[in-house]
Amino acid sequence: MKLLLPDTMQTLRPEALSPLEERLRGAQAAQAREETLGQLAELQQRTRASMAAGVAPDRYRELAALLDAGLAAHEVLTHFSPPPPPAGNRFPYPGQERN
Repeated sequence: MKLLLPDTMQTLRPEALSPLEERLRGAQAAQAREETLGQLAELQQRTRASMAAGVAPDRYRELAALLDAGLAAHEVLTHFSPPPPPAGNRFPYPGQERN
């Protein structure tokens, strides 16, 4: 049985799936993370305000889903994004260039 995997795995520099992921892997990863967390916080605040103002049930469900998605994105960014390596670290994280 042949496995549907490539013969060699590219683990040193995996391709980013989005511009955001590319920024989160770059030299300014901490800044990109903070900017994105700020945008998510604004989105969550506006969504909660809309929900509190009273909307039709269908719209409320849409806003609740948007809020859930924003919270999930926040969790990913805060808990699963690798922090940048400490200054002077000789061993960068996979996908990051050595300085």
